[in-house]
Amino acid sequence: MDDDTLREICTFCCEVEGGDDSNLFYDLGLARTRDDYILHETDHFTVMPCIGALTDWYLLIVSKRHTLSVGWLDEAERVDLRALIPQVTDLIRQRSGLGSLVFEHGSFDFRDKGGACYDHTHIHVVATDRDHHAFLDQIPAPITMRPCADWIDAARHMVDDQHRSYLALGAPGQDWIGTATGAPSQFFRRCLASWIGAEEGEWDWLTFPQTDRVHRMSTLLTAG
Repeated sequence: MDDDTLREICTFCCEVEGGDDSNLFYDLGLARTRDDYILHETDHFTVMPCIGALTDWYLLIVSKRHTLSVGWLDEAERVDLRALIPQVTDLIRQRSGLGSLVFEHGSFDFRDKGGACYDHTHIHVVATDRDHHAFLDQIPAPITMRPCADWIDAARHMVDDQHRSYLALGAPGQDWIGTATGAPSQFFRRCLASWIGAEEGEWDWLTFPQTDRVHRMSTLLTAG
């Protein structure tokens, strides 16, 4: 399947471009135009509320180019992402007073998906009032996360050199990378739901789109 076909059937590509063929913000009645949900953008990324937000402040950083994961980004995109992540976490801190966890399910290919539920690069930025480092206690065996200096570079290494999917996690002052073998779809969201005591099955954004939270984030952030 070529890149043009992939873009045509990709929900994230549609949302990044503001199209209406497969746009969940329009389908759920959360937006009428692209400006209603695109909160910020750079040359290579857009920032939008996460449909299925498990906390009151939960954003996604979505690549404009159709790639599978951060590990597949080129150098210019990686530089852009490194600058963007602290901008997004600072924005959340200014609005909520909270620090943020950053995580990604890093697909290697369409079979080795790394716990991803969508075949398009998207990074989760989640604010909570909990000890972010304690999130590691929610990650079940056999998944093992190991500290790294820069999860973005570690993701590139996993894809380019090890040819495998990965799980990436960033918290204030520390990053981690892990192999994703055996990780189910929405792996980190399952861990997050357990950590914050969400109701059973709430990790599944399709079943629990959290439209009230999404609308509130869109309204507060676009108004700013």
